[in-house]
Amino acid sequence: MTENEMEVFSLLEKNGLPFQDAIHLSFHQHESITDLLQKGVPFFEIVHHQKGRRLKRMASLMEYFSLSQAVQYDQKLQQTRELLTKKLLTNSLYPLFIMAFASILIWFFSNNILPAFSAFEHEDTALLDGLKILSGLFWFIVAVIGILIAYFLYTKPNYALIWSLLFKIPLLKILCSCECAALFECTQNSGLATVQTISFMQKATGFPFASILSRHWNKKLSLGYSLMNCIRQDNRLDELFVRFFEIGSQVSMMETMMKSYQESSLLKLERITKKISNYILYFAYSSVGLLAISVYQIMLAPLNLLESF
Repeated sequence: MTENEMEVFSLLEKNGLPFQDAIHLSFHQHESITDLLQKGVPFFEIVHHQKGRRLKRMASLMEYFSLSQAVQYDQKLQQTRELLTKKLLTNSLYPLFIMAFASILIWFFSNNILPAFSAFEHEDTALLDGLKILSGLFWFIVAVIGILIAYFLYTKPNYALIWSLLFKIPLLKILCSCECAALFECTQNSGLATVQTISFMQKATGFPFASILSRHWNKKLSLGYSLMNCIRQDNRLDELFVRFFEIGSQVSMMETMMKSYQESSLLKLERITKKISNYILYFAYSSVGLLAISVYQIMLAPLNLLESF
C-alpha cells in the first residue's frame, strides 16, 4: 500500500462504496489484500505492516474505531498536522534563510577579505570579529535545541529535568497541547475508554509530543491517578488547554472544546513564530548593516596609512 492509495480508499469508503469494491479500485495489490482478509487477517493489521507514518496512524485508528470513523478521524488529524507544519515553516524558513545569508557574508569576509588586511591594526576588525562570534553562537544555540528535541523525540528517555527545561519554551508547550487537543477531539467524543485513549495516543504517528506525554500519563494511571489529574498536574501543557479540557469534560462537549482550543492555539502559535521570526530578522539585518560598516572601516585602513606618509 501507499499513502496515495489509502487516500483514494478513504475517499471511496467515505462516499459509501462497498468495502471490497473500494479495495479493488484503490490498491494495486488488491488481490494480495483480499487473500489476507479471507485468511482472517484484520484489515488494520495489514495496514499496520505497511510503510509510512500515516498508514500506521490509520491502522491505529482502525484498531479502536469503525472503518468510517477511522477514515474521518485520520483526515482530521492529517489536516491538523499539515496546519501545524505550515505555520512553523511559513514563519521560520525566510528569517532562517536571511540569517544564513548574513552568516555566510560574515564568515566570507572574515576568512577571505580580512586576511588581505592582516597587517593593519586589530581594532579595525573588532566589529567583524564580534559579528562572527554572535552568528556562530546563534547557529550553535539553534543546533543544540534542534539536536536535543530530535534526540528526545526519537529516543524518548525519561529525563524529567531536561524535558521540563525544554517545555519552558512557549512554542513547544503550545505544539504539544495542540497535538493532544487533536487526538482528544477524536477519542473523548467517541466514548473510548481512558486506557484505550492513552494506548492510541502512544501509537499515533505524526504526533510525537502527545505520544511522549501519554507514556508519562500511562504510568500515573497505573498508580491510580485519573486522566483529569494527570492533565492538571502536567506543567508541560498550555494552561489554556487544561482549562478547555476541564470545561469539555464538565459539560460533555469535549469535541467542541478541543476544536476551539486548536483554533485559538494556531493563532497563538502564529503570533509566537512571527515574534521569533522578527527577532531573527532584526538580528540578521543588523548584522548585515554592521558588516557593511566594519568592511568600510577595514577598507579605509590603507587610505589612512597612505595619508600618514
